[in-house]
Amino acid sequence: MIGCLEEIAYRKGFIDKKLLMGNIKVLGPDYGKYLEKIANEPE
Repeated sequence: MIGCLEEIAYRKGFIDKKLLMGNIKVLGPDYGKYLEKIANEPE
């Protein structure tokens, strides 16, 4: 993804995993799946 603001905020530490996962429910299914993949990556 290009310009994925939620991913950038998560990787920079501006939002935590809980908030990232909360956004998955609100966003579309494809975008949500992408964010879920990001959230489940090993730290």
